Amino acid sequence: MSEVLDRPSIRTAHAFKVIGQPAPRIDGPEKVTGAAKFTADYTLPGTAIAKVVRSPHAHARITRLDVSKAEAYPGVVCVLTARDIADLEREPTSRNHNVLARTQVLYAGHPVAAVAASTREAAEEAVALIEVEYEVLAPILDPLESIRRETATIVHEGAEEGVHIDRSEEQIHAGGAGGLAEEDEIAELNNVSSQVHFKRGDVNAGFAQADFVVEGRWISNSVHQSYLEPHSTLAAWDAQGNLSIWCSTQAQFHIRDMIARMVKIPISKVRVVSPEIGGGFGAKFGVMVPLTVLLARKAGVPVKHVLTRSEDLVAATPAPYTVTEVKLGANRAGKITAMKARVVMDTGAYPGAPMSIATILLAGSYEIPHFELDGYEVLTNKASVGAYRAPGAPNVAFGVEAAVEALAARVGIDPLEFRLRNVIEEGGKWPNGNTLPAIGARSVLEALRAHPISKQVLKQDEGRGYAIGAWPGGAGAASAYCRANPDGTFQIITGTNNLTGSTTSLAQIAAEELGVPLALVKVVTADTDSGPHSPAAGGSQILYTMGHAASLAAKACREQMLDLAARHLGVEKAQLTVDGGVVKAPNGKVLTYRRIADLAMQGPGPIVGSGAHRPGRPFPGYAATCAIVHVDRETGQTTVRRVVTAQDAGTAINPMSVEGQMQGATVQGIGMALTEELIYNQDGRVANPTLLDYRLLTCGDLPSIETVLTSVPTEAGPYGARIVGEPPIIPPGAAVGNAIVHAIGKPVYTFPATPERVFRVLHSNSA
Repeated sequence: MSEVLDRPSIRTAHAFKVIGQPAPRIDGPEKVTGAAKFTADYTLPGTAIAKVVRSPHAHARITRLDVSKAEAYPGVVCVLTARDIADLEREPTSRNHNVLARTQVLYAGHPVAAVAASTREAAEEAVALIEVEYEVLAPILDPLESIRRETATIVHEGAEEGVHIDRSEEQIHAGGAGGLAEEDEIAELNNVSSQVHFKRGDVNAGFAQADFVVEGRWISNSVHQSYLEPHSTLAAWDAQGNLSIWCSTQAQFHIRDMIARMVKIPISKVRVVSPEIGGGFGAKFGVMVPLTVLLARKAGVPVKHVLTRSEDLVAATPAPYTVTEVKLGANRAGKITAMKARVVMDTGAYPGAPMSIATILLAGSYEIPHFELDGYEVLTNKASVGAYRAPGAPNVAFGVEAAVEALAARVGIDPLEFRLRNVIEEGGKWPNGNTLPAIGARSVLEALRAHPISKQVLKQDEGRGYAIGAWPGGAGAASAYCRANPDGTFQIITGTNNLTGSTTSLAQIAAEELGVPLALVKVVTADTDSGPHSPAAGGSQILYTMGHAASLAAKACREQMLDLAARHLGVEKAQLTVDGGVVKAPNGKVLTYRRIADLAMQGPGPIVGSGAHRPGRPFPGYAATCAIVHVDRETGQTTVRRVVTAQDAGTAINPMSVEGQMQGATVQGIGMALTEELIYNQDGRVANPTLLDYRLLTCGDLPSIETVLTSVPTEAGPYGARIVGEPPIIPPGAAVGNAIVHAIGKPVYTFPATPERVFRVLHSNSA
């Protein structure tokens, strides 16, 4: 169920013909019928299958590694160890820092050796023959323990030259925020790979002005992105030293550049092909690509590497375990006066957590005159973390929004009204100094206030909770081509991946610009050799960046066609109109696009338009959620009765697609709040490495997800569109958490709020 609340603007006044119409996904039929081809479906002649030996220990020294039996096993092409790639360990490139362990392992699942064999069975048998002996060391698993000076230091091989802090993926997802590199010198703390500090005003004076103060420490556990398709890669080298890679990735140009640096060859020698991708949510940035490429180089034949589900859960890049400490003050008028907050983010064995943007977003939704915000990225003996849809934002929202809800109760004001009194507005500043343009933060809260859910009478043991969240969006450079075909159809050629329905939205933008029906436009994702440079499909940036590029390319194509039409019709170009692919002159003469394309082939040549775009300042997106839950006091079981998510989409290019994004994100956010958690045992191993034990929500666990679209268009987005992929995952989990607190009358500090945890809270002595 979806509603659209329009707000007057110069953009929404336009009468669009294709933009704003609900359109089914163009790629839908291929996917639901099984016709779509994913990386695992591709095979080249002579392809070998890869399998990996992984450490069973979270922290250990490798004292012996013998691969001779595996090398002699029938069908084995080669075995790769760290000795084969010694020159790679200190390269400052993304995702090659832990290709293979050399003398020590830093997390359970750390690759130690890899086998390429003619069959999967042979590879599995060979892996079992590899002998590894370890000196087991005590793992550091708790970031709050890791940060203490008396704790042992996690030392990386090659650390004498410094540990490279890779910010490439955080920049991809949140580059629009700017200021992500505002790092202080690392304080006198242990295992802190990076930290940030933001300050405004005088926080002590701010708390002195407060009549009410709340504070607490909230924990959000590590969760997995749970995409349908596990990580998969096919790599092949040719006789001239050219490398071709097929992989499940959100960022084929990012992969190309990373691999070229890693193996020290020109970028022009690396071709990356991105087939259909079965979900990514920020995690598909090539975690296994380097290992597959290196294995193929040694093998001398193509190598395919597809992770099992258990491998993916254990050794990929989950979202980080996060500790959020918040102290918040307000006066009797219900205005927030001060905030002091700290984020401690578990980055796993290597740096790269989205700590910077998470710290910024602590104060991203409210006007707070005085604050001090600190963020710490802390090393532990776990798998390195990565991005997960609005990386870092849902984690800290649990703490911030719980504190806001508690403070509203202390002041004695309705929690939604309290948020409306303090919500950030146009002209406000984020902690990193960015001044906000027109935003939809107030509009999404007002949408919830107007919705029946806010007036619904609650039953016994039910609670209602609210939350709001923001995301800056990515800001990658984008380019596209538009080609006119002789039959009157058009192709938009991009180098970006087909995710989240973006193909359909880009086709709608091009069709609107060209003045043709949607059915006449096809969007093609080309490989890195033949396609225009495009940004990663992450950070909600594709429509924001590629939308402009596609629009400019389509406009350039249309202008060329109108130039040719004007010459043939004997009129000025400005006198021509286009309707449904037919160009009309005031003298009554007409030319179809099909005829113009044909004339071009006979005269000046093919018609191809190009467009390039680089976003300027950020235009953040906001979403808010209201949830009603019921808690069974005898079991601690939480049932979501109703949930509504409101989002400012600006001009919704495809409302059907936007609603789908909101519904999916809401489910993911609720999963973080109730069931999803990677559980590590005391030895540092993942105790639930299957989807039987890693509990994902199903349709039977949830009511229908209700959505509301508001419209505060932005001049930065194509046709006034805003980012839509990231914001709606941020508030649902926090809203459910707040609803649980209201239902049971006690605070909940650890998420997911499983039945066991809620039961313990219910039967604890705490108020």
